[in-house]
Amino acid sequence: MKLRTVLFSAAVASSIALAQEAATAPAAPLEPPPPADEIKRVMDYQENGKDRGPALLELVACAKVDNTKGSPTANTCVEPVSGPVKKGTTVFAWTLWFCPRDGKYEDVSIQFLHEGQVRSTVDVTIQGLARTRTWRGYSLTKPGKWEIKILRGDKELGGTSVTVAP
Repeated sequence: MKLRTVLFSAAVASSIALAQEAATAPAAPLEPPPPADEIKRVMDYQENGKDRGPALLELVACAKVDNTKGSPTANTCVEPVSGPVKKGTTVFAWTLWFCPRDGKYEDVSIQFLHEGQVRSTVDVTIQGLARTRTWRGYSLTKPGKWEIKILRGDKELGGTSVTVAP
């Protein structure tokens, strides 16, 4: 019985020693914050950039957007298009914007083009403070090259393409 007690005590002591070693091991270096001048420039834009318009941060051709309230990935593209899609697939133009305080922009549109010809134009309103997301879907009914463009007025802010398999 004493041997069991000694073995148990040795096992507990070695576990504690390993846990202490792990706790004192240096953590992986963290990425430093952006430089102060960069942060100040963004903060100035956030507070005073209303007349400059929204900044398109990301456009993703997306097969699935999470619409589940309370989900950790709510309003996020959870399945980006990564290759050709089947005819008839609905593809979403998922966008991420940075919007200045009091900004409301009603001159933004999403276009879906097939082989260079506009098939759909949808107006979207971008508003909010800082990060805002919006998306619109369109059924890609013809094989070939499709383009998705984001426009503000007559200026193209971004674009991506999707191929529909024959």
